[in-house]
Amino acid sequence: LAIRAIRELRPRLLMVNYNDPDYVHWGNVTHYTRGIAIIDEGLRQLVATVEADEEYRGKTIFVVVPDCGRDSNPFTAVPCQHHFGSRSSHEIFAHLFGPGVPRGQVVDRRVDQISLAATIGQLMGFKAEFAEGPVLAEAIA
Repeated sequence: LAIRAIRELRPRLLMVNYNDPDYVHWGNVTHYTRGIAIIDEGLRQLVATVEADEEYRGKTIFVVVPDCGRDSNPFTAVPCQHHFGSRSSHEIFAHLFGPGVPRGQVVDRRVDQISLAATIGQLMGFKAEFAEGPVLAEAIA
């Protein structure tokens, strides 16, 4: 659907939410790793679609971020959960790439996920005036 939206609707902003890793809640860790493989392939297809489109090529910013971390306790009955309050269940990553994002830059400090809204706004050329977090200056070239 995201690729069809890009080709037919020509959005300026598109959010894709993959639910596949949440199948880990059923207790089978292979559902989680399979979900990651599905997302990886989906991202590859999205990037290829953008790169093949003259209107989007070189003008598109990708932001990849999970909604939550995963518990790292190997002794829980169901692996990879995020309800147990462990540090790893609250820590996530964010990967940004595209024009205006410095290649290879790492923000190696604690920041809040809410800062992504202001950062995306600045990268897209507008002020996200209602964003609660600050712009991640390290993520801007």
